[in-house]
Amino acid sequence: MSVLRTLILLAIVSVPAWCDPLQPLELSGSPTDIGRQHGTLLTKQIRLVVNEYIKDSSTWRWRKEEMLERVRRMKPSLPSWFREELTACAEAAGVDEDILLYAQCEGDIRSLHGCTTYVAFGDATRGDIFEIGRSFDYWGFDSTESGAVILAVKPVPADGYAFVSVGWAGILGGWTFINEKGVFVGNNIGGGYEKNPEGIPTLIMERIIAQKAGNLEEAVKLVHEHPRMRGQVLVIGYTGDEAAGIPSDAVVIEYDAKNVKVIPHTGGFAFDSSAGRDPIDIRKKIRRRWRDPTGPVCYAGTSITLHSVAIRPLENAIWVAHGDTPSAHLGGYTRFDLRKLLSRER
Repeated sequence: MSVLRTLILLAIVSVPAWCDPLQPLELSGSPTDIGRQHGTLLTKQIRLVVNEYIKDSSTWRWRKEEMLERVRRMKPSLPSWFREELTACAEAAGVDEDILLYAQCEGDIRSLHGCTTYVAFGDATRGDIFEIGRSFDYWGFDSTESGAVILAVKPVPADGYAFVSVGWAGILGGWTFINEKGVFVGNNIGGGYEKNPEGIPTLIMERIIAQKAGNLEEAVKLVHEHPRMRGQVLVIGYTGDEAAGIPSDAVVIEYDAKNVKVIPHTGGFAFDSSAGRDPIDIRKKIRRRWRDPTGPVCYAGTSITLHSVAIRPLENAIWVAHGDTPSAHLGGYTRFDLRKLLSRER
């Protein structure tokens, strides 16, 4: 890559990602542009994540060839635009493409778990707010302060919607998403037991929804249409479209390779926890009028929480606790303006 090209890529980012993991990184353009920007601007962080998250694990040391064979078998199922982005990111960061792909689905292959996710609106919030909470619980990241990122991804309009993702360097999707149409998606362990080695892994399924779904119906359809690697739970929320008369909505989707079960919200509340959190307690906290917006999701955190996110999309507000050692939710939240993060105007 030329020096001029690198300078152009650096210029489009409002705040360099190496300054602070809580300064969002903007990626935009074609799949190749987005991947190249990601790999160029986060080279050091991607290599660190690959080395510590993948290469230093006992699973990788003893089963490397088996793991690589599994991701190569799955690769043809991926959308072409995702493969283009993956290739560009790996080349720019100087890492092996198949190892980077394994990073996108390591949790599926090893079946690691945790997390609590909810969407609340209408009666669940006394009718005055639309609120999302997401506690991402995980282990295996030794350098969370270095690898954590917030991505504001803006594909060309023909390729899909702009979205914000909270995750790690080199993870082209992420674990927590909201897009410009008001569609949110977060994942938890669960679902059925049927597996398909050639199916789409969880983080990539979430990325497909975030980029391609303009409403809840489209999000559910995408889950049905794509082959699925293993059992998982997705919590999906949609702010609705007041001008078009479309109300807010949310569902919990439990799926595996063969089945998809869609569970509607109850009284404006959609919830799932694989970390043992009590939905009744969280609903009580949500209904308190005078409270911090992060109060309910802070309660949902655990000793292995790596990021915690509260979102009020109708207020264009997102609060993120990210980049600290486990129990990130106890380290404080930073508020961002969703309108600015999702805007395509420079």
